[in-house]
Amino acid sequence: MKNLNICFIGCGDHANRFVYPSLANCPSVTLRAVCSLDGAEAEENRKRHGAAKAYTDFREMILSEKPDAVLIVGPPRLHYEAGLFCAGRKIPFYMEKPCGENVHQAEELCRAAAENGVFGQVGFMMRHSAVVREIGRLEAENDLGTPFCGNVKYFTSGPYRSDEIYGMPGRDDLSFLRRYLMVQAVHPVNLAAAFLGELAKIESEIRFSGENILVEIRLTDTEQRRMNALLHTFVAPGYGNLRFETELFYKDRSMIRTDAFQSLDYDPCTPSENGNTRHWQFAHFGANNVKMGYETELKYFFDCVREGCQKPGLTTLEDGLKTMRILDAVQTQGAEQIQTKE
Repeated sequence: MKNLNICFIGCGDHANRFVYPSLANCPSVTLRAVCSLDGAEAEENRKRHGAAKAYTDFREMILSEKPDAVLIVGPPRLHYEAGLFCAGRKIPFYMEKPCGENVHQAEELCRAAAENGVFGQVGFMMRHSAVVREIGRLEAENDLGTPFCGNVKYFTSGPYRSDEIYGMPGRDDLSFLRRYLMVQAVHPVNLAAAFLGELAKIESEIRFSGENILVEIRLTDTEQRRMNALLHTFVAPGYGNLRFETELFYKDRSMIRTDAFQSLDYDPCTPSENGNTRHWQFAHFGANNVKMGYETELKYFFDCVREGCQKPGLTTLEDGLKTMRILDAVQTQGAEQIQTKE
């Protein structure tokens, strides 16, 4: 297996909790350098994760180290700027979600990558999670095709109206909605859209209640298949992401239901003598970053880098752009609803 020399941009909490530990379990990958605007933070991460060098300027790092690939984990603006820099130098890159501050930056990233013949991967880890991969296995094994309709439910403790995350301030309704869409809704929306083809209709309803927000998004594709995403923050602080459930319904009347990243129930259309439901559960002793998809998505990315192209599959820049277009439509509809209310 070819060894890859990589650079890592970002030394924050999310990077250290999930991405660096997942990277450590990826074979034949050498972390050459890390980068943070804070020099002390960069040096601390260099020592912690065994990199050879630490930088405070990602451009200098990439030009000096000439890596085989770059990982980018930070705020949306950094994803856009560093991704664009990598694309211009034909270096494959992995970035956390979202792939920019807005749909225009996501479009520019896609265009730059295509023009330079390089690829980028967006960190929608839900799509690489063990439970979602099990859905794909069941669909293929039982010839289910794609779901005719379904629901994704995602209930979290935050971000609340008073939270300032990703450098997006503002306590007004529209600022709060934009921040919530970019920080939390981006994951379940991406998952819901993944079960559909080309979208024909995007509808949404938004409700505000003090510090909280409730968002319902209804997606319909050109084949009239539908996925709904129900998202809200009515969860007490400290509980984290309290509920993440997916319900999928197929034309043959089969059903698949997931409980967070933990388990799955499959109800085939044909009854059996021993009961219809088949249960799958992730091993209690299994690696958390495999269960949630962080480790799996990095290994997928590095396999693509070694092969010199993005294999058919998951979470491409175009996939990220599709999600950003949904969020942009929801934000526009939210602004109209707020204006009507006023």
